Amino acid sequence: MYAVIFGIVTAAVAVAGYVAFANFTRPDYALEVDATRDTTDISGTMYRIRVANVGTERLTDITAELGAGDVQSKDFLEPGQTYYFYPAPETPPATIRVTANEGIEVVTDYRTPAKTIGLPGSGR
Repeated sequence: MYAVIFGIVTAAVAVAGYVAFANFTRPDYALEVDATRDTTDISGTMYRIRVANVGTERLTDITAELGAGDVQSKDFLEPGQTYYFYPAPETPPATIRVTANEGIEVVTDYRTPAKTIGLPGSGR
């Protein structure tokens, strides 16, 4: 009985320590960008750019350059908030550049997720 209680207490302390460490080591300003090119049987090719504030402070004036003449923006992202940019249909696929007022710049290309046979939207 004492071993079970000791195990539960030890696990709880370990989880609390990990959560505290993860929160204390997060940078004030950080942006995660995931540009995805997804091909399906139903809708053809779909492009989307997920932008997430993974820092501890608000990010302001987020600008996404999605291709020739396709520049979109968002006023701010709170910590933990996610937003999606979708390029205009006539925008040719290009390298994505996302910036924020706090000195952040992320440049990335589209990635294509792996397909699994038999799942909806997975193609063939």
